[in-house]
Amino acid sequence: MRLFPRDTSLNAVVSTLSLAAANYKPIPQLPTANQSTAIANANTGGRNTFSSKPNSFQVQKTGSTTDWTATHNSSDWGVPSTLYVPVQSVNQTTTGTDADSARKLASSRKVGPGGCPYSAGYTPNGGWDKLPPPTFPAFDPVKATIMRYRQQQGVNLGAWFVQEGWMESNFMSCATGPKQAEFDILDGFGTTSAGLSSARAYMEQHWDTWITEDDFRSLAQMGVNTVRLPIGYWSAGPYFTHYSPFDQYRSVYEFSWRYIARAINWAAKYDIGVIVDLHGAYGSQNGQAHSGLSDGNIEWYNSWNQNLTTELLVWIAKEISDVTNVIGIELLNEPQNRDSYWTWLPTAMDAMRASSPYAKTIPLYFHDAFVLEKGAAFVQKRSDFVVSDHHSYYVYTSSDQAMSAQGHISKLDGSIFKQFAQQSSVARRNLIVGEWSCALDWSSIQNSKNPTQDQTEFCQTQQDIWQTTGSGWTFWSYKMEDCDQNSGWCFQSAANKFLQGNFSSWGIPVSSPSVASAGNVTGDKLGSLSSIRTDISRVQLPTNSTTSAHKTAKSFLAVGESDHDDNDDDISSVGPHGFGHSLFATAAESSSKQDKRQERGVGSYTTFAARQAQRDRVLSERAATANATVANRGFLDGFYTSRILASSTDSLSRLGFANQYQQDTFKSYVTAGTFKTSDEAAYNAQFVAGVKAAENAISYIVSNYANQTKS
Repeated sequence: MRLFPRDTSLNAVVSTLSLAAANYKPIPQLPTANQSTAIANANTGGRNTFSSKPNSFQVQKTGSTTDWTATHNSSDWGVPSTLYVPVQSVNQTTTGTDADSARKLASSRKVGPGGCPYSAGYTPNGGWDKLPPPTFPAFDPVKATIMRYRQQQGVNLGAWFVQEGWMESNFMSCATGPKQAEFDILDGFGTTSAGLSSARAYMEQHWDTWITEDDFRSLAQMGVNTVRLPIGYWSAGPYFTHYSPFDQYRSVYEFSWRYIARAINWAAKYDIGVIVDLHGAYGSQNGQAHSGLSDGNIEWYNSWNQNLTTELLVWIAKEISDVTNVIGIELLNEPQNRDSYWTWLPTAMDAMRASSPYAKTIPLYFHDAFVLEKGAAFVQKRSDFVVSDHHSYYVYTSSDQAMSAQGHISKLDGSIFKQFAQQSSVARRNLIVGEWSCALDWSSIQNSKNPTQDQTEFCQTQQDIWQTTGSGWTFWSYKMEDCDQNSGWCFQSAANKFLQGNFSSWGIPVSSPSVASAGNVTGDKLGSLSSIRTDISRVQLPTNSTTSAHKTAKSFLAVGESDHDDNDDDISSVGPHGFGHSLFATAAESSSKQDKRQERGVGSYTTFAARQAQRDRVLSERAATANATVANRGFLDGFYTSRILASSTDSLSRLGFANQYQQDTFKSYVTAGTFKTSDEAAYNAQFVAGVKAAENAISYIVSNYANQTKS
């Protein structure tokens, strides 16, 4: 595997991007219960070594795996740092969900080599009716377009469907080996009939309780609109454990996909988009425990395991591309930067695109193998909706540990900001930071006069850069054991300790009735939030380019029934991929679409967006004549798109993947023969102007609302 040679001018980039030099994200090593300081580093050259008994499995062998450590010595390329993550004493009382789980599975009978608790089975909270076979509401192109193209503020739901020992040591208590990977848990139960039934109950209880619907409600309350959901190939169900070490435990995963489907539906209820992330691939793409296995072997880089992975991804694409709030599928988490990864990637994407009509337009995310430039260049070469995911941490390398918190902040504001802005431009802003944290090594803050203040500034600086240079971010991770002691890694604690607690795109909380039902939003406040959406939906198209935001915002449109165009066969051209079509679809057409999707569940998006879009069509027809120029169309599209995103969903959204949206929209015009390819520059320039006009007006309304709530 080749990364950046030390004798090139790109050495500065390696230093800037921190993890690029190591090309993997190591596991924070856990101290024993009686230790007060970090344990000695148990890593050697990127491959974990442990003195404990190895697991009883073998991974798929290629016979020609390249050993990266043989050509990259640790003195030049760095090794993982040791982070202190407190572990509760075995005599301590566990609290909360972990304690409940421990009580439910408490048993005097033990099974397997790990002495794991015996259980004959597990029933989900609320009974099996609460865990039906995977069904989803009928696909809603309107809401799907809004959710897929909007700016993302999110969290990772780590350690839910892919276990990571450093985040959940109590849950790993009966695992074997290093107690880090999901397979270590299964190995602790063994493969006897009692072991398999007990392992299944143990895992199902975790899937049922680690994160619940209340967590999604809380996230929505804070303005989080995206979750990245790590899964392993084994999570897709028994069939997909074939040809892998997990096959002997396939019965454990009989209902795992049901729990994943339920998670997606919970997210949908609170207007949260889901990026389904393949965190663990056949053979392991990085040798890290978060790929499912903890033996350190890396066996994914051969055609057999890559084909198995493609087969799985094609199934996932066919299964969930028509789920409204699935905003993307991430092909592979944190692979090594090998040529075979970059040649596999487009082949797998093309196979996924061909799996169904819906899969042709689903956003496909991929990790950049810790090389920002390669990810951006890959996006640049493709025209479809693909997104590069970069992970950014500042704790692992010796250079990170030697740098103070203020040094990190200065570097973020300088070279890192510049680098991300440049590469985001190359990638037409199809760039997210899919993992980042507030964590700093103790050496970075031990000399700070105010460590908490420095860490807060470090954390908020990152958030600002990821948000302004890219189209989204997802914090690692939402939850872990001992959360309050590890605020740098745990969003539940960091959200209010290091961040500002409100992550809405427009700085105001959501207005969802579902959120309000939890008792956190009063009726009066909910009414006001609903009112602001109405006000935004009435923002009038400016009479000219010099109209102020104040005048635009104050001139609300009031379209009466007589103003509606009864010709429902007229289809607006606002937006890509049938966005405009779905906004103006006839009731009969919508009903027909629902009937066709009956087997996948029922329901559709609120008619609010359709009513608003009907007004937009009237405005569009008034403002643009049959001989409208491409510039006029661009301005109209930019203006109305921004207005729709800010007023048509419970959480007020704004355009994030703007360049992709413009490109896809204009392509639909060219396909329809409305415009020529040579018109694109003029269209894009006026689209940007339209977005700016609408967002200025929306900002004015939001500011007024904020002032009212303060008084």
